[in-house]
Amino acid sequence: MCCRYNDEQQHVVVVVGRTGVGVSSLVNLLAGYPVSQKSPDAKQRTRRVQEHPNISVRERYVYVCEIPGFGGDIKVKDNTLINYVQSLHAHRGIDLVLYCMRPMKETLMPQTFKQLQQNLHGVPFVAVVTGLEHYPGTMEQWWSMPSEEDNSTNESRIKAHEMTFEDHVCVTTLPEAEIAYNDTLRKRRDKSGSDVETLVYKYCGGTKVQGTGGVCWRLTAGLGLRAAICAH
Repeated sequence: MCCRYNDEQQHVVVVVGRTGVGVSSLVNLLAGYPVSQKSPDAKQRTRRVQEHPNISVRERYVYVCEIPGFGGDIKVKDNTLINYVQSLHAHRGIDLVLYCMRPMKETLMPQTFKQLQQNLHGVPFVAVVTGLEHYPGTMEQWWSMPSEEDNSTNESRIKAHEMTFEDHVCVTTLPEAEIAYNDTLRKRRDKSGSDVETLVYKYCGGTKVQGTGGVCWRLTAGLGLRAAICAH
């Protein structure tokens, strides 16, 4: 049975990535059912931070913060989103960052990654490679497979951009409705959900990271930052 804490006691997981890599789909995969509204990482859809308290992971609940896609066609600059994440860490303490990407290198956004990592010193980052539902072999093999451009593995190519992660997971985040009648894809989605849950529990199963101190992010976001994020 899950131990339910109030919002302030729950481990905080932040989900980020470039526009279109499947941030909201990953949140739904972790939750096990649709909790995210229209994807904040897609053009002309929801353009606000979405908060998902009480996401059940094994025997505990976590607080998932879903950030609109970086580099998207919205009025909010990437620096504003990074400042938002930093203020959340100051107030609540972030326990884990799930950094979404697709197999294409243009989805990596190394400068954004560096800025986030610098502002969240000591917070573990996990790479989540999405869009691998049709990958030949197992999805996990993508990580160690030589790329199409040269003989270096996909892992080493990511590291070449000075992007280092504590862990990684290779998944599909296709909605259940799209794969209900495809046994292979359904099994891949089930495994993806289990793998993501295992990693989240690994980093959120112990002591909660405490905030570094600072102005309450709810106030700063509500008065200025969130107003910008919600603007259409």
